[in-house]
Order: sequence, then C-alpha cells, then structure tokens
Amino acid sequence: MELYVYRGNIKMGLLDITANEPFFGFTYNPEYLDLQGALPLSLSLPFTTSRYPASLTQPYFEGLLPEGEARDIITRRLGIPRNSSVKLLQALGHDCAGDITIIDEVKHSVYVQDSGKINQYVYMDSGIKKIAQKPHEELSRLQEDMRLSLAGGQEKTALYHDPGSMIEDGWYIPSHGSPSTHIIKPGLLEAHYPNVTLNEYLCLRAAAACGIPTANVFLLYPETPVIIIQRYDRIVTDTIENGFKTVTRIHQEDFCQACGIKSDFKYEHDDGPGFKQIRDILSKYAKHPFEDIKTLVKWAVFNYLTGNCDAHAKNLSLLHNTDSTVSLAPVYDLISSTIYDGSFGSKLNRGMAMKIGVHENIDKINVDDINIFARDVQIRLQQVKTIGNEIAEKLPHAFAVAAGEAEKLGFSDAGMMADRIMSGCNKRKVLF
Repeated sequence: MELYVYRGNIKMGLLDITANEPFFGFTYNPEYLDLQGALPLSLSLPFTTSRYPASLTQPYFEGLLPEGEARDIITRRLGIPRNSSVKLLQALGHDCAGDITIIDEVKHSVYVQDSGKINQYVYMDSGIKKIAQKPHEELSRLQEDMRLSLAGGQEKTALYHDPGSMIEDGWYIPSHGSPSTHIIKPGLLEAHYPNVTLNEYLCLRAAAACGIPTANVFLLYPETPVIIIQRYDRIVTDTIENGFKTVTRIHQEDFCQACGIKSDFKYEHDDGPGFKQIRDILSKYAKHPFEDIKTLVKWAVFNYLTGNCDAHAKNLSLLHNTDSTVSLAPVYDLISSTIYDGSFGSKLNRGMAMKIGVHENIDKINVDDINIFARDVQIRLQQVKTIGNEIAEKLPHAFAVAAGEAEKLGFSDAGMMADRIMSGCNKRKVLF
C-alpha cells in the first residue's frame, strides 16, 4: 500500500509499507526537497534523501489520528480494526491538523486534477444546534461524509464558518478535502464531568486575560452545550473562490510529534516530554526562544494554579515558520481537572501530566519543586515567581469576567464553576 503526502498541491513525499513493517515508512519527494521554502514534516523527521523506517515515522503520523474513546467510536463507524493505524490514516488523512493531506492511490489522480478547486462547502441548514442536540448521531454522519482526522481522545468535528456570519449561523460542511476553520466539541462528557464544556471555556478565556496566547473560543446552547475553537492552523484569506473565502493551512505539530514520541506515551510518567525537553526544543528551533519559553512558563503556572493535571505534550504545539524556525502555537484544551474529585463528578487523577520539580501529584508540589522547575526551563527563580504571582493576581478578575460572559449566554452555573476553580487556585498560589 502507498499513500501520498501533500502540502497544498505539492507532493511532499510517499508513505509505503513493507511486509515486515507494522506501519508506513516515509520518503521525501526529491523535487520537494529542492523547493525554496520547503518545510520538514516534523522536527523529528528532518530532510533526508533516505527512507525513514516505520519506527521513526509512526510517532508523527499516528499523532494525527484520534485516540482513546474517540478512536474506538470512529473505527467502529468506519468498520476498521481499532489497532489498524494504517487503515485509519488511509481513511481519515484528507484533512489533518496542520497543512498536510494524505491520500491513497485511488484518490491520487483525482486530487491532483482537482487540487485547485477544493474550496467546496455544503451549507448546514440547522447550523451546529443539531450537533449539540444529537451529538452522537450528527458526529457519526459528518464523519462518514468528511473523513477528517482530529487528534485527541474527545469526539469532535471540524467545519467551515462564514466569517461574515454570527457564530450561531453560517456553518458549512467541507467537501473534497476543503479546509475547515473551527473545531466543534459537543458536551459528550457532561454526564461524568458536570459543566466540563463551561469549564474549558472559562479556563481558555481566563488564560487569555492572563496574557497567554490562546485559541479563540465560543460557547453556545446552555441546555446542550457545545464549545467552538477557532483553528490557529487555518487562516481565512480575502480571496474568493466558489463563493467562499479561501483558507490557508498552516504547518504545525504537537510536542509528542516533534520529539518523535508516540501518543500512547504523551504523559511524562510514561516517558513523554517534560518541561526540560520542551524547553530544549524551543531553545534550539524557536524564532524567538526567550519569548516562547516565557510563554511555556506561563502555561505551566496557569495549569498548576487552576488545577489542570491533564496538560500533556499533545496539548502544546509548534507552528512551523516559512524561515524553517518554529513558534509556540496558541494554547488550547485547558480545563481544571482537580475540581472533579468524586464529590463533584467522577474523580480524575491528581498526578500532573508534566512534573513540576520532582513531584507528580499536584498536592505535593512545594517551593523546592518550583526551584527545580526554574532550572529545567532555565529561567531565574525570581522571574518564575514573578510570573506566578502576576497570574495569581489576575486570575480572580479573569475568571469573574469569563463567568460574566458565560452567564450572559445563559450558563447560570458559570459563577459557581469559577468559584470552584478559584478555590483550588487560592490554596496553591502560596508557592509564588
């Protein structure tokens, strides 16, 4: 089996599999390597004329695929064995995170012929309200139609939004591999984790208020909540084609992919990337390393204060710049996980996805751990404490404003949720 990897209408390389390999190997297209402005697939897959074996390609390409329960659901819908990443990549590769498209031999000639005409979308009469009301049914239908690949363990979809419309309206289904602009996540976890959709909205809005670059976020339908994330790996241009503004895809990867680590090992206790490893990558490859490392510290401190123990390496990404440097992508997938303690929803683990200092359990992190963390990211301890103190001071107002926004949208529990998050924050801010 062979799959073709494209950036736009440029063939980047070839995925092929041999009889004794569990996954695809990858070879860069020699003509792509000669192009000015060519970018590597991943920091873990730098340019070479040699074929990368499956052992090296699997972390990047499997990292494009859904995980956990989302993978279970999608493979059942498509009739694909759960453990067959090969078949899943073939089925879902037409619209991946970042700017690559993966197509099989059957679709290849059609893609090449139509690559300049893919700005095609189908209007959704009911908008996304139907997704909110009947999420399983609608996500199943959209998955059958679109065959897009979104990484992560939560079931979701991606759509095109008319930039001239209100957020409730103007939604279109991308067809023929046309790029989406927003990710739609209905409240499928609400039964186990009350107000988890509201939780994510509040945390993202509060992070933005604390000066952390975040993806734009919207919240709709209090009775059947849905959160909408504007994709930072897509830019809507002013060029009109087929009646729609065209969308430019931006090359990106998460830190598991950049480190060549499979998604199964995204947590540091499973040998996934930690703060020191991420800091080293930013120091070596970032266009503005000091600014990005400072943002990394803000992200870490915000997650600690708000009790986000699930901030793993796939929840932090890099944007590839045209000059072959990288930049830290806007933050996404923020929640307060510690509020789910068994008395309020199902209990979540209190071990942090990335250790701060020597401790994994959020309740055991102490002043010495902050000192070790400062050494890991190579920023002065006093500066880390200053960042922590500044965020701690901003959080009460940030969550109050975010809760006020949500209440105006009809989410009456927003104030209670913000207070619950701030209760944990007030206990942890003493370290700064």
